[in-house]
Amino acid sequence: MTALTHHGSDREATRTSTRTSLREALGLPLLPADVVAAYRPRSVELTRRIVERIRAEVAGFAAQGDPKIHLGIDEAIRRAVELFVDTIAGAPTQGTEVFTFYQWVGSYQSTAGLNLDAMRAAHQIATQESWTDLQLAASELGQSAEVVSALGAGLLAYQKRLFEHAVRGFARASARARRDHDEGRAAMLVGLLRGTCPSELAMLAERCSWTLPDEVVVAVTRDTEETTRLASTFTGALSGVQHGRLIVVAAPDVTHALARDVADRTGEAVSLAWSVPPAQTHLACRWASRGLSLLQEGVISAAADGLVEVEQHQDLLCTHADPALRRLLDERELAPLLAQTPKRRMALAETLLLWLQTHHSAPALASELGVHDQTVRHRLRRLRDLFGSRLEDPTQTATLLNALESSMLRWRRAV
Repeated sequence: MTALTHHGSDREATRTSTRTSLREALGLPLLPADVVAAYRPRSVELTRRIVERIRAEVAGFAAQGDPKIHLGIDEAIRRAVELFVDTIAGAPTQGTEVFTFYQWVGSYQSTAGLNLDAMRAAHQIATQESWTDLQLAASELGQSAEVVSALGAGLLAYQKRLFEHAVRGFARASARARRDHDEGRAAMLVGLLRGTCPSELAMLAERCSWTLPDEVVVAVTRDTEETTRLASTFTGALSGVQHGRLIVVAAPDVTHALARDVADRTGEAVSLAWSVPPAQTHLACRWASRGLSLLQEGVISAAADGLVEVEQHQDLLCTHADPALRRLLDERELAPLLAQTPKRRMALAETLLLWLQTHHSAPALASELGVHDQTVRHRLRRLRDLFGSRLEDPTQTATLLNALESSMLRWRRAV
């Protein structure tokens, strides 16, 4: 059998370079036509052996698996073997069509839920079978050790390229699936926070493969890199950032577990609403967000574990439901005090608050406030001048008490 020749004139190399870019890129020898013709029948058998081994040895491609994957693998191997044989025969091959097909195969495997381990195992089988067969064929067809070595190196480079294209398709499909998954979950969260009707919520949940619980709990905490990262590890939870805060929605057990984990690992307080049907998520988010605001304002305190169960503070949620409106109403009720200097206003407000809460005598109030009896008496006279008969009306005193309790923290910060 004729030994390998490079048909080595510069003129011939120039004439064939544009037609054999794949062969040159892989460093493959150009075999005589009769050698390639003798090998072609063996290539069909090689394809069959590779396919059978992959189906028998790689779980993801087992005989009972996805028929479309079987057809894709069969076709990919057939095309790859034919392209390799055509390339060493000197055909003007580029490999574009086969490489594109391998990208599709990788993409489909990702869509079908297979992983890179299955692809890698199939690739190794194809490489082993091809290399063994080429060694035997080259020897039987009288090729030199130099030819066998060049074929082996070219084959490995070829198989590497095929695998890289399959991985590229797999990675693109996986990235696309993750993007679709994330966008679907984001749309689900937006729907919940907008108060979308139950039927539309069910459709959104189906699109993003999220199990819609009978009831949900909303958690709200400060948005930081670590709180967001921890929330993302709970696959059963939906999470997103709104106005600088991390919002989490999930079934009650999932939300509570996530909240404890975030509070424990980051030291951030987490505000939790009570369980509600999914269609009321937007309301629960408002309650939990307000609870976190009241915590930050010092109106309420977190438990030792860093959690704020707003159900335990419903009265304060009502009192501070609308901060702007609440402040407007408070300032209207307490207008006489607003005319005082901040320090004077604070002294009068503390005295009035304690008197409305206890109705104690001046000496008793003085003891609790840590001032002289005469100071309290002077303050009480001044308060009667400011508020007049309102201090004798139970309805008015209740309104004043609520307004003072709502305003005192803000006033203390102003002193």
